[in-house]
Amino acid sequence: MAGPLLIDRGVGEQTTGFFFALPVVALMAVGGWVGGRWADGGSRRHRVAAMLAAVTASVALLGAAIWLGTGGTGAMVMLGAVYLAIGGFTAASYALFMDLTDRRLGATQFSTFMAATNGCEAWAVALAGVVVSAAGYGPALLLMAGLGLIAVALLPALKHDGG
Repeated sequence: MAGPLLIDRGVGEQTTGFFFALPVVALMAVGGWVGGRWADGGSRRHRVAAMLAAVTASVALLGAAIWLGTGGTGAMVMLGAVYLAIGGFTAASYALFMDLTDRRLGATQFSTFMAATNGCEAWAVALAGVVVSAAGYGPALLLMAGLGLIAVALLPALKHDGG
């Protein structure tokens, strides 16, 4: 929903396309590198929780700014922070998934973790779309941030922490 959000905020289609083609890819790569290095240095579960909290906070700030009327340039800058945090979270969560797998079933279990991740992303975007059409981007982003906090709260329930 980020592309339509930018278009609806007055960012041109060419600029939006460029944003996703280069800056977003670079920000996610940098976030992934930093998040991966950081996840390798300590408790994976705690590092995933911190990165997920960063994603949640950046999405909540974006949602509040959109609700208050931030324009396209401000939204693009704030989305950049979201994508940087997503890159870090992705790397840290992959590290945690690797820790949680049994080496004998690693491919099966890791693929299942990834499928579950994709499933969560799919329902989240579907839910956000419903909320956007009913209440706007700001409330949708704030709701998604709130749901992210639930995931942070569930992390201590994991039984194994290889970090």
